Amino acid sequence: MEPENLRENWELLGDVFYEITEVYEMEWADKVLKNYKLVMAPYGGMVALAWDSKQLTRGQPKRFIEIYNGAGVLLNEIATQYERITVVNMGWSNNEDLIVVTDIGSIYMYDFDGTPLSQSSATSEIQDSRVIEAKVFPTYGGTKTGVALLTGSYRFYFNSDVSEDNPQYKLMADVPGLDNPPSSWAVLPHDRSIEILVSNNNKLYLIDRGSCSPKYPQRMMQSTGAVIEMSVLYKTLDIALFSENGFLWVGSSDLQCMYTEFDTCVTNRPSQLSWCGTYDSMIDMSAAIILVWDALNQYQVVGVGVEAESSIHYTDSSICVCHEIDGARIISSKSHELIRRVPQAMVDVFRVGSSQSGALLYDAQREFDQSSHKANDYMQEIVERDDIELAVNQCISAAACSTKPKLQKALLRAASYGKCFLANDSPEHFVDMCKTLRVLNEVQSFRIGIPLTYQQLHSFTIKGLIKRLVRMRLYYLALPIVEYLKIPEGQQMVLSHWAMDKVKRSKESDEAIADAIFKRVGPSDSISYASVANEAKNYGRTELAIKLLDYEPRSAEQVPALMRMSRFTNAIEKAIESGDMDLVHTVIVTMESKQTPRDFINTLKDYPVASAWYAKWCSLTDSQKLHDHFYTQDNFEASALLSIKELEHSMMLDAKIKLLESINRHFTDGSKELESRLTKEQIALLRRQMALQVKVADIIGLNLNETISILVQRALLADAENVRKEFKISDKKFWWVKVRALAQTRNWPELEKFAKSKKSPIGYSPFVMACIDNNNKAEAIRYIERVSKEEQVEFYIDLNMPEKAAEIAKSAKSIDLLDNVLNAIGSQNTVLTETINSFKNGL
Repeated sequence: MEPENLRENWELLGDVFYEITEVYEMEWADKVLKNYKLVMAPYGGMVALAWDSKQLTRGQPKRFIEIYNGAGVLLNEIATQYERITVVNMGWSNNEDLIVVTDIGSIYMYDFDGTPLSQSSATSEIQDSRVIEAKVFPTYGGTKTGVALLTGSYRFYFNSDVSEDNPQYKLMADVPGLDNPPSSWAVLPHDRSIEILVSNNNKLYLIDRGSCSPKYPQRMMQSTGAVIEMSVLYKTLDIALFSENGFLWVGSSDLQCMYTEFDTCVTNRPSQLSWCGTYDSMIDMSAAIILVWDALNQYQVVGVGVEAESSIHYTDSSICVCHEIDGARIISSKSHELIRRVPQAMVDVFRVGSSQSGALLYDAQREFDQSSHKANDYMQEIVERDDIELAVNQCISAAACSTKPKLQKALLRAASYGKCFLANDSPEHFVDMCKTLRVLNEVQSFRIGIPLTYQQLHSFTIKGLIKRLVRMRLYYLALPIVEYLKIPEGQQMVLSHWAMDKVKRSKESDEAIADAIFKRVGPSDSISYASVANEAKNYGRTELAIKLLDYEPRSAEQVPALMRMSRFTNAIEKAIESGDMDLVHTVIVTMESKQTPRDFINTLKDYPVASAWYAKWCSLTDSQKLHDHFYTQDNFEASALLSIKELEHSMMLDAKIKLLESINRHFTDGSKELESRLTKEQIALLRRQMALQVKVADIIGLNLNETISILVQRALLADAENVRKEFKISDKKFWWVKVRALAQTRNWPELEKFAKSKKSPIGYSPFVMACIDNNNKAEAIRYIERVSKEEQVEFYIDLNMPEKAAEIAKSAKSIDLLDNVLNAIGSQNTVLTETINSFKNGL
């Protein structure tokens, strides 16, 4: 493109160039825009049209809202079906959701495809007085969206965040003397408050929730009359005021600083007053003001610069002006145009007679393509200035600002040419710009209809663009872009939305949808299958959700999702497979709280790992639950062992007996005959001990042997005999216990009497050992003669009577016994050693 052709659309306002560029020829060529309310989302977003009830028309007005892209291509229709209410105004939220305000104060929010997102109602006072005007505005620094209302009772209300659950309107202070609709009003959102500037007759009032104060714009002529139109630049909170005498006043929203004042010489009320662009700073006040007048279908567009310069254009088509950060969009039934300040980089390169290094580099490259020696002259001048890097950057910046692909290529070719003269030049900036412009040109195409400029993209961000493409279901474009630009987590975002959209819209079978998603995404964590499954559940496709969760590789997301769908069997299986016992525990606790006791029991029965973990948890937290669990699982042995453990800590006798009876029942139910019999004996023993407690205070808790022993020691021989008979203790066991007990109490006469009572069933060795253990040598000797010779030898050795042991061994004629004696005495008793050896020789 020749610079001369480029500059044809440039127009100078003061010392600032502006240009009007046609972006699209609109697809809706038959639309008469004056019959509609039109709002366009910023950054080249969607356009919403709703029938304007104030327009006189034949027939029934349309009861739906139309959504178009920037090229006027119809995307969706939102059926409102309002019978007794009217759309007062619309706007786009910070999330690009459509906000619709009705004449009864209701706020409807829609996704751009017509999906209802939320609905809120106003108070009865607002509904009764009806809404006559409404404005949608950004709040909290542009992160939220608010709505302000003017009702038929001439009172103002506002809601600072329509995305809240059940948002409520708040009443503003009343304006003095306001008994008719105000001449104009505008919302001024601050960080933590909302103010409204109201023009009533020739006075301006600033109101908030609790006060109303008059305002006087600095240096504004009092003769200018009432302010009949206002427009706020929300980024900087600057304001433009148009008076009934044709004066335009531009300044700060507090009205204390005037930037410019201009007499338009037109006293009719403009149909629109809009900002064109945004101030870069208080020093660079580059924004202009656009006014539109409709006079007998002849539309006059006046642009006013900050230097009080103006430019007038005429069109025969109704238009709507939409503000952008770098300009304004002029939408008509025929075309979509962008008016903006010419970026400084473009001015530097293409202004007539420009001596900037970027302009020289652009000319040098063109001359080089024509094999002209002038290319060397231009480059020599740049080299002498030492501005090669500056020239390259100016050409790259100019390419970014251009909306014409051919011009972009020419500028980038010039930048590439200049880079050849740079040493150690980094290519990243150049490459990134080429990629970004390629993406911009693709989305700006007519079939996509997103007319973003580079400056808008810088503020909107690539991620914002990808989100918009995803919402428009342009996945075939969004996915290549994120892969091309290598956007972190971009692929995950696109594929996740694609999968969710397929779940919502596809009419295929559950299996076919799940297979299609898995085939495209694969067995990876590039998307959250759990999130997609949750979307499927929300749309009533539970079986599809279950199939999708089978593909989820992260158990921490898979299992909770299954629980939310009350698929506890699947959840416990997946939790056990993961090996994460914390996850198993979470499932068990959730199952117990959500399921009936019967279902909970039946589920645990099928999963031994879960059952064991539940038992362990109950053992630490609630023993009664553990008892119930063992009972329901028919685990009688475990129930008995648990009761035995509790028995150790039980102090009350009655409680001990009850626990033992419970243990007996568990063993009986579990067919543990031996354990049951022993438990019964323990119960009987405890009862016997309770009866004997009067005679022996410390008998409770002793075992059977200890009980008999202590009775013998206390000389309660008859009671000991009764215990023996009651518990059917064998004679051998009873004799062992009684012998030891008598010896321990040194009741030697009773021991002798017992030994002589009848033939001992255990022999007499226990008598000897009991006497030896209790240090009574004489009593031991009394019983030694009644044992075998081998035992006599051993006992005499234990009693330190080796001579007697040797004598018994000799009488037994046993060399082995004699050797045992020799081993016992060692080499200390030489005389006895010789005697024993002589015995051995004599045998």
